[in-house]
Amino acid sequence: MALFDFTAEDVARGTLLQPGWVIAEVKEVKDALTKGNESCVKISLVALDGLDDAGEAAPNVPLYTQFMPQYPSFAINFMNALGAGIGKTGKAGIQMNQATCGGKKLKVYVKRGEYNGVFKNEVADYRPLDS
Repeated sequence: MALFDFTAEDVARGTLLQPGWVIAEVKEVKDALTKGNESCVKISLVALDGLDDAGEAAPNVPLYTQFMPQYPSFAINFMNALGAGIGKTGKAGIQMNQATCGGKKLKVYVKRGEYNGVFKNEVADYRPLDS
């Protein structure tokens, strides 16, 4: 018989948030490769507020997103939410790494996604914390 031990982190990882805007903190930013061997930046966040499907408070739910330097337009809202100031004419030389993003707070829009038939939290958009 298999015996399981579930930590608070395990429970949080399996918690589905109600769709909507939540406050999140950037925990980790790291360079990685996609399955297609392309460069990307993987970002781990943690939702600091939000409600689960039962309408109960669900803090500390991990969230994940990634961006590819080959497609920078997808990262504009994320970087502007952290204060990058990318305007209509663009902005060059912005670094996305642990030093520039780690520990910062922002609002993220969480929606219901699905992977291999299992529901998951999916980050769909980003706003500054004061918006």
